[in-house]
Amino acid sequence: MRQRALACLLRHGDKNYARITMLGTRLPVVLIAGAPRTSLAGALGEHRYAIAQAHTGTRALEWARDLHPDVIVLEADLPDISGIEVCRRLRADSQVSSSVPILLLWADEPSPEQRVTGSRAGAWGCMRSPPDPAELAPRLDAYIEAKQHLEVTSAQGLIDRATGLHNRLGLVRRAREFGALMNRTHGSLACIVFELEPEPTTVAIAHVVKENTRASDAVGTLEPTALAVFAPATAGDGAAKLAGRVGAILRDAGARVGYDAATNLTYAPMDPLELLARARAAIRQGRPDPAYPWLRSFAGTTPRTSGGVLVPGDARTEQ
Repeated sequence: MRQRALACLLRHGDKNYARITMLGTRLPVVLIAGAPRTSLAGALGEHRYAIAQAHTGTRALEWARDLHPDVIVLEADLPDISGIEVCRRLRADSQVSSSVPILLLWADEPSPEQRVTGSRAGAWGCMRSPPDPAELAPRLDAYIEAKQHLEVTSAQGLIDRATGLHNRLGLVRRAREFGALMNRTHGSLACIVFELEPEPTTVAIAHVVKENTRASDAVGTLEPTALAVFAPATAGDGAAKLAGRVGAILRDAGARVGYDAATNLTYAPMDPLELLARARAAIRQGRPDPAYPWLRSFAGTTPRTSGGVLVPGDARTEQ
């Protein structure tokens, strides 16, 4: 596959032969679209990436189909098509994996509006251009690791193909892995549920949530109009901040948000399914946040769990 990509690059006359020849190896491939930046490409090459430099959005779209890159970095200001539009087209292209991370680079520090626009177009993140390679490389490493995890879980049938998030089975499996780890390490675990009725969970919404959560968090769909986040090493205050930040962005989709957190799973063990049930119950029966009436924390009796089925009031989520 990578040899075919190399032939494609040579056919199109890419001049960066020294780095492109690395495509025959197992190095992660980073496709950069924008003005050539020798220092950036060289610094990334030192971090053991194979760099392909496309100078236009059109060429980036073409190469993405042939290269199957591990990460795509797009300048927001391209000479022919905006980086946002390239991002949208990549996400709509069936020949480009939906799991490939896309990073947008803006001329100035990205504003909140630009970050939201990028997320809705399908970008995983935004940075100022040109980025500091010392800051960029760790982010690319995290993206590549997350992409590999997505591909493995997708092959195991644990990914919702419509959104690229964990499906219910994948989310429960990941949550129980978190629960076991936090139980061993005296760690906390939080769960946040977003109900988007009557809006279904779209790819754009999925990317908004992924952009505003950590790479270590597990994000998954519960049903067409609901998704959940499990955040390890996160107590109540952190859960409230995360729920408020993401929920505020999703208000246009009519989001209602509920959350709960277990502070120390070693001292007070709790099945993550129970935590999920409590977060769902909080949406209807929880304690409203003073600043955000659509945000509620769990308060009251623990919802029932039975036979792998959560029964939080009138809402059910099968394992």
